[in-house]
Amino acid sequence: MDKINYIDLFSGIGGFHLGLLQAGFEFGWTGHSEIDKYANQVYRKHFSESEDLGDVRTIDLSRLPRRINLITFGFPCQDLSVAGKRGGISAKRSGLFFDAMRIIEATTPDIFIFENVKGLFSSGNGRDFQTVLQTIADLGIYECQWQLLNTRWFLPQNRERVYLVGSLRGNRRPEVFPIGEGNKASSGEHREEAFLQHQHSSSITSRQFKGGGQLLQVGNVDTKGNNSIWGRVYSPEGVAATLTDGGGLGAKTGLYEVSPCVRSEHHNTADIHFIHIDDPYNEKMTKYTTGIRRLTPIECERLQGFPDGWTEGLSDSQRYKCLGNAVSVPVVKTIGERLLHAIEEKTRQESK
Repeated sequence: MDKINYIDLFSGIGGFHLGLLQAGFEFGWTGHSEIDKYANQVYRKHFSESEDLGDVRTIDLSRLPRRINLITFGFPCQDLSVAGKRGGISAKRSGLFFDAMRIIEATTPDIFIFENVKGLFSSGNGRDFQTVLQTIADLGIYECQWQLLNTRWFLPQNRERVYLVGSLRGNRRPEVFPIGEGNKASSGEHREEAFLQHQHSSSITSRQFKGGGQLLQVGNVDTKGNNSIWGRVYSPEGVAATLTDGGGLGAKTGLYEVSPCVRSEHHNTADIHFIHIDDPYNEKMTKYTTGIRRLTPIECERLQGFPDGWTEGLSDSQRYKCLGNAVSVPVVKTIGERLLHAIEEKTRQESK
């Protein structure tokens, strides 16, 4: 396949870019758009050749190559998520979807891919997803396919996300979906192998995350008796909870009951993330007799499919935020592999 020109909108820390590279895509010119300076710092560190296009709302189309082959985007989900105020697709943040579509209309890429939360299906009683499909249909040149995929099919994180692929009409539509839990790339063996390679560290490994795809909550440290997201405690015998950029004690990574959990005298990078029942800051946790802790940034990188240290250089708080907002790399890789297979098959058919 020839090298293609690629735009990565709402590019974050580069999950789409990395996943497509792992799938076998080769890029010529690349450009990206991200307004979070910390995420952009990570992106530019790993993809220094990519042209920084700035804010998606003000991208200068004259700066783009004449031909764009592929656009990916994970537009902001806060107005669609069931954990948010659900302002809907036209609200300030999730409404940036329309800016992405404006760029797609102007550049007519062969393929575009977007990712968003499961709440896209139910937001506005389903009307918001209908608006998404109608907006794409109004362009008059794209066919769409979509599926709700879960990261736990690939890695031990329960993370349901909608992926939609649009392809130009007139071309043979690439058959990307359905992708199932039994797909070879998402088998339990693959998931175990992907997480097992890091066992030399002190972090949670797949030997502990072994719940057969189930999220196992064992308690909540919210003393008011509410099942608050920030206070939920999970067993590492199951998969990890969805990583988020939310606030609260355990909201970003979840809290995990780990035994034993002993504070080190050296306070190295891994140790400082341990939470202990004798810590005054964590007085709400005194009912537990075993250690409870958050996940470390490296563990979060692994749960999203990034190499260890991908977000190094940022504060832990920013690392958690960036990783909670990222797409899961192996999910993108599988979609990319399906696309490449379809493109190669089309090329073979045309050459006959």
